[in-house]
Amino acid sequence: MKSSILFYAFSVILAFRLFATEIHVSKHNPFYWAIDGETTLLIGGTVNDNLFQTEHLEEHLYALKAAGGNYVRSTLSSRDEGDVKPYSKNAEGLYDLESFNPEFWAKLEQFFEITARLGIIPQVEIWATYDFYWGDYGWASNPFNPALNNTYTAELSGLPELIDYPAQTTNNPFFKSVPALEDNGYLLGIQKAFVDKLLSISFKYDHILYCIDNETLAHHAWAEYWAKYLRSAAEKSNKHIYVTEMWDYWDPTNGEVDGLVKQHPDLGGWFAEHTNPDLHDDSKFKYSLSRPDLYSFLDVSNTNAQSGQVHYDATLWVRKAVEKRGQYMPITNVKVYGGDLNQVWAGTRKDGRDRFWRNIFSGHASVRFHRPTAGIGFDSMAQAHIRSARMLTDSVMLYEMAPANTLLTDREEDEAYCLANPDANEALLYFPEGGEVSLDMKPGTYSVHWLDISTATWGEIVMTELPGSVTAPTEAPWAVVVRRR
Repeated sequence: MKSSILFYAFSVILAFRLFATEIHVSKHNPFYWAIDGETTLLIGGTVNDNLFQTEHLEEHLYALKAAGGNYVRSTLSSRDEGDVKPYSKNAEGLYDLESFNPEFWAKLEQFFEITARLGIIPQVEIWATYDFYWGDYGWASNPFNPALNNTYTAELSGLPELIDYPAQTTNNPFFKSVPALEDNGYLLGIQKAFVDKLLSISFKYDHILYCIDNETLAHHAWAEYWAKYLRSAAEKSNKHIYVTEMWDYWDPTNGEVDGLVKQHPDLGGWFAEHTNPDLHDDSKFKYSLSRPDLYSFLDVSNTNAQSGQVHYDATLWVRKAVEKRGQYMPITNVKVYGGDLNQVWAGTRKDGRDRFWRNIFSGHASVRFHRPTAGIGFDSMAQAHIRSARMLTDSVMLYEMAPANTLLTDREEDEAYCLANPDANEALLYFPEGGEVSLDMKPGTYSVHWLDISTATWGEIVMTELPGSVTAPTEAPWAVVVRRR
């Protein structure tokens, strides 16, 4: 009953909206996005990565909107049970790569339509990497597999019928078709048709962020080709789009920050057996950083395999690297790991919560809880923190703020984080597990407004004199707005 009322209420409130939601880099602060001209933090958490394939999609998106969310991820994946494939089958049960499945693309367009109506920004990953590797759900069910279609053979396409290795070991030849690599013009033509089909739908909208791959280990020439292809297509259609690539790295600094974990065999466990360290070239991120002509924002999702203080140090390093370059752009985290997967790299539910908040306090443009079980998705815990993040950032002019841990003294490692405006008369603080720090604001009387971020509940406003100490009410996660009166 409550969900029906909620659905109806938002339908009425948003009925006036045209499907004209636009995403732009903020004119006030290019580290952030603006939706319909209003600078905002992108916040999300959803149940799936290929969200357009999700049952009860509209209700799920309305619930996200009600919680303060405005950001979702959608790979063009079709490997999960029950997913619709992008191509139709012939009478013999083989896929025809010259015949698109209208149901798949109708689902995608419906997804774009609903998100545009609600003012929710989708970050779309064109090539769903793990659809192209081992497992019954991957290459073994992928229409591009020559064993499963009537369009080409293995010999004609240059693609294998069997892939029994993970993406971390060897690149599928699918990701080498571009002229700078294997120059497989036949396969590239079919790939272009797939991308053209996507753009024929997505170019009807102005609220979509484009990402070429999901955590890829492909050569940077692959991403460069598709970035140019997307930009050229947009120019011909008189569209302005935003494009990025998501590299499969855990350390974007390439060793410049101490303590960061790398995806090398010395990590042990699964990685010791299934990882080719030669593919994990962390310099690919620095390549993206050096090509603002290709990439208009940076996604650093895999940095969210780091934990604690070093996680913040890595995310802050990325922002400072952009500042040093002098051409600012948004930094997104479409996947924040940490859930119930029970693997070291994914981390715990607490890791997911803390990474979510650290990304905000390192001045990044977006955060989204990864889908279960590697993330907490949109469960009750995720909803509380999404709501709290929106409450906190709506209480200040966020785009006037920047990371300001330099204002904190008597601080232990990972104890507290700070954003502040340039005048140092207004600040936000985040305490992962309570604590007490000294806050070196301009001398004066300040209001201190605590937010219990586990329940999305404001406390009373108290007054204090600063510089001085700020102490969290309990040994639990808290955020606080500090404002000079």
